[in-house]
Amino acid sequence: MISRAVVAALIAFVLSIPGPAVAQVQVESWSAEQRLTFQSATLGERRRLYVRLPGGYHSSARSYPVLYVLDGEFFFRQAVAAVQFLSETRYIRDYPVPEMVVVGLVNQDRNRDFTPTHAPMQGPLRFPTSGGADRFIDFLKGEVFPLIEARYRTQPYRIVAGWSLGGLFAVDTYMRRPDVFSAYLAISPSLWWDEDRSLAQFESALRAGVLLAKPLVVTLGSEEGGDMDRSVRNGIKPLLGSATGANLMFEYLEVPGEGHTYVPYKAMLDGLRAMYGSWAMPDSVSEAGMAAVAEFYEALSIKHGYPVQIPENAYFRVRVGLVQQGNAEAALDVAHRAVAEYPAESRARAGLGWAFLQVGDSASAKASYEKALELEEAMPEPDSELLLSYLRRLSDLRQ
Repeated sequence: MISRAVVAALIAFVLSIPGPAVAQVQVESWSAEQRLTFQSATLGERRRLYVRLPGGYHSSARSYPVLYVLDGEFFFRQAVAAVQFLSETRYIRDYPVPEMVVVGLVNQDRNRDFTPTHAPMQGPLRFPTSGGADRFIDFLKGEVFPLIEARYRTQPYRIVAGWSLGGLFAVDTYMRRPDVFSAYLAISPSLWWDEDRSLAQFESALRAGVLLAKPLVVTLGSEEGGDMDRSVRNGIKPLLGSATGANLMFEYLEVPGEGHTYVPYKAMLDGLRAMYGSWAMPDSVSEAGMAAVAEFYEALSIKHGYPVQIPENAYFRVRVGLVQQGNAEAALDVAHRAVAEYPAESRARAGLGWAFLQVGDSASAKASYEKALELEEAMPEPDSELLLSYLRRLSDLRQ
């Protein structure tokens, strides 16, 4: 059983960023990733953000939801890996989450920024700077969100993911300031903070019926005990899980075999999948054709509050199904629609080449594969397997 003292000792760290204050944003880039540094007027200190753009960002004009990751110096790349695997890996047929812009918020004083109340005495522990969550929210709304949304193509859909005190921030913001984010992932949230204050507030909010219908996913490691067990497993889980009839979108996940320290690396992946439980398109939809596909993504658009574009792999699935049904001409029409939607996406061009082959037009197929090769070679990070497949196809066509 883990004690509050052990939990707090693990999470009470500070990262100081040296250097003079700057009047403008400094940008350093590494292909799909960037590091932004600027002076915060709200917090009066130098702040740093890490940003990772989706793999398809440079080959389309699409806009994307944004995942804001607290403790970015530790969990940014973990979040990037989870999002990249769940939304971009070519070996996954039905992506369970959308492509996202991932933003990691690097800490200055997490004990200050993530705690909603000034509670300097927590048993034997001291948190002298605690209670700055509202000011941190002002920093997010007034400086971070405008910066990200001005620099990148984003949708009005913001997700926050936080662990421990960061999880407390996510839960507390969901309850008290639900307008800040669109969805909330709280990994092992420290709901023991200030004598379980958040749980008492949740009970009041439930009775008043004021909680908004926004996704809230709470996770806990199966090996976590003590204050975490009391406030999460035996606190928020039964409190919200039994709130039948309430306008809630709540899900609790237990991560097997993990304690407080190592749980984030599994909970980030599982939590995002749970948050987007209805995102993956069933086979029955693609088998019904493009009209059914369009209807499916229109329903997702309504649910999430922004226009969700039909992904390229959805066109692929319909196209393959039509050829299997013996309707190659209809498959060619779908391939043309995919290219019109994704003119700079190499896989859409290759799909058109494949569709031309199904109707016996080798010359047009060759031209399409040549364009696919050109587009992929121009990408910031070309996919070597795609390049090899295009070269092999072109070699066969030239023979």
